[in-house]
Amino acid sequence: MSAPVTKKIYRIHELAKELDRRPLTIKRWESAGLIPKARRDTRGWRYYTEDDIRNLVKMVKENNYFSKFAQY
Repeated sequence: MSAPVTKKIYRIHELAKELDRRPLTIKRWESAGLIPKARRDTRGWRYYTEDDIRNLVKMVKENNYFSKFAQY
């Protein structure tokens, strides 16, 4: 019998670091509907899977949020 596979969970500060943005920017993009809402744990904290991180980074880069929404 093998041990259950647990996936790494990432917090908003890790996503922000990957995108070179502040966590507040990620929250604003989420509120504006530019990115999907994050999952929440039992404390209400946002968390992301490795797939979420990969997809969000790709989405942000493809849509060029860095220049379009610089004010965020």
